[in-house]
Amino acid sequence: MLLAITTYEWLKAGHVLAAVLWVGGGAMLTLLALLTLGLRDPVRLAQFVKQVAFLGSAYIPLLSLMVVAFGFGMVENGDLGYSLTWIQIAIAGWGASFAIGAGYIGPTSKKLSKLLEANGPENEEAQALIRRVLFVARIDVVILLFIVFDMTAKPWS
Repeated sequence: MLLAITTYEWLKAGHVLAAVLWVGGGAMLTLLALLTLGLRDPVRLAQFVKQVAFLGSAYIPLLSLMVVAFGFGMVENGDLGYSLTWIQIAIAGWGASFAIGAGYIGPTSKKLSKLLEANGPENEEAQALIRRVLFVARIDVVILLFIVFDMTAKPWS
């Protein structure tokens, strides 16, 4: 046994590290989005959205899948079971976040990228779409923070 850590403890460490990066990254990007919106500079906002779109396609989905994979591994190796309310809530929250990301934020970010290329960052339609995507992203972060609360406080167990 490497470092005298059980399989469950390795899975838990992976789960928590991936969750910290996923949720913390999303929360930080949300705060940066609010600051960037406050600048009222369409060019900077468009640049920011392009950077977030890259991270949203390369970084966030991978971390999300790592969190759920390590989580299922913990349930299977830790004698926890899926009947615990806090686990069911966490799975439902992850599903909601995944659906928001894959069903709205991802496709809309691709549409937005094309719109910015065709019409420039000061285009009113592009700016409205940016604000909508960032609003939905804020909802997603609230869901993720609720999952963290659920997983740590376990108020329904």
